[in-house]
Amino acid sequence: MTEHVRRFMAVMGMQDVHVECHMEEPGMLRISIMAGPLGNMLIGAQGANLHALAHVIRCVLRKHIAENVHISVDVNGYRVRRERTLFEFATEVAKRAQRTGRPVALSPMSAIDRRIIHMALKLHKDVLTESTGDGTERRVVVRPVFL
Repeated sequence: MTEHVRRFMAVMGMQDVHVECHMEEPGMLRISIMAGPLGNMLIGAQGANLHALAHVIRCVLRKHIAENVHISVDVNGYRVRRERTLFEFATEVAKRAQRTGRPVALSPMSAIDRRIIHMALKLHKDVLTESTGDGTERRVVVRPVFL
């Protein structure tokens, strides 16, 4: 897999990137691309370019791996940092929902970011999460649970 991604990046004119692929758990392939200063261009505003890059890489690799394998692509550790930030944000929002007793609607976000929020609060028994809205207006609402 590493060689396929490395060749794809070379076709894009990025020969000086370091690519690592590993199965983090069964059914989960993580691809990490270290691109130095070019990383910002690959990530784009709010991860938009990274999202597109990940889609293309998934299409390229689907020919070589089983369909039930989830492929996660990260550039310069952006996805890891974003996930950590969203986990912290989700915890703060959960505290606010519990403190005020009112639902908290988050700003619209990508499906990946919404999933991270849902996963971060999954074990919080004092709140429930749900996604509402359509398309680019889809958002997470965090609701307090009253026992």
